[in-house]
This record gives sequence, structure tokens and C-alpha cells, in this order.
Amino acid sequence: MLILWVIAGVALLLLVLTVTVGDFLDGVVDALDFTGGYLSSTVVLSFLATFGIVGGLLLATTDVSVLVASLGGVAAGAVVGAGAGAATRALTIGPTAHQITSSDYVGQAATVTTSIPSDGLGQISLVVAGQSTALAARADGPLPTGSGVTVVSNLGPGVVKVISTPSSSNDSN
Repeated sequence: MLILWVIAGVALLLLVLTVTVGDFLDGVVDALDFTGGYLSSTVVLSFLATFGIVGGLLLATTDVSVLVASLGGVAAGAVVGAGAGAATRALTIGPTAHQITSSDYVGQAATVTTSIPSDGLGQISLVVAGQSTALAARADGPLPTGSGVTVVSNLGPGVVKVISTPSSSNDSN
């Protein structure tokens, strides 16, 4: 019975450290991952903590054998581990989980927020992966505030080149 409580205690301690300090065990778990990204140190530690707690509680409060208590711990750990895996995966592959790079701006629609002179910089606003971003922008010709534009290239850190996007108010009905 003591071994189950030790497994639970060590797993809980490591889980708290993983959540607060960072995922320092992830490289080890990545080497063992055969699930396509569902296995993480959070999943493994959640499984182990639940296994130890449920197995220990079953042994302490009932007259079941060590085998039955261990099987109960494995079943409960699998449920909790699967839930932790689903939650972790949802958070890491969600639309805002992507680390935005300058290449993500190319092809995106934007709005001019500070007019762009023909020989200088203005500012645009766009939404990429659910995150609103303001960037300095250049264009081949002047563009007034409120113009719709499309980002065509990156000119440097935080600076893009844009072209005017045809306005729907100019379309004929």
C-alpha cells in the first residue's frame, strides 16, 4: 500500500513542478510518444497520481487485493490521463496556440489605421490566428485611413508591404 502512496506523492510533486516551472520532462516523454501528440508529461503524471491515489484508497478503505486495487488505479488513471491529454492537446493545437511568425501575415486582409504616404510608413491592423496585430506598412501609392489592404510581403521586423484591396462600395449592383 505504501508504494501506491509514494507513486501518487512523487507524481503529484512532479505535476505541480511541471505546471509551475515548465515541462522539464517533456523531452523524455516525446521520445516515448506513440500517440501522435496526445502523450505528454502532464498526461503521464496525471495517470500516475490518479493510479496511486485510487489504488491506495481502495486498499485503505476496502478489503480488495493489491491486484484489484491496482487495476482500479489503472482504470481511473487511464480516464484522468485521457482527459488531461485531450485538454492539453486542445490547448496546444487551438487557433491561438500557434506561434505567429511574419510569414503568417502574407496574404492576410488588413485595414489601414494610419494613412500610408507614397514614400513613407503607415500602420495597418489585422487579425491572425485570433490575435489582433498592428504593423507598420508601406505601399506603392498613398492609401488613406480605413482602406482595405492585403499584405503581400515582409519588409523587415514589424514592417510589411501592402496592396489596396478593391472596396465592395465600388462594386456595381
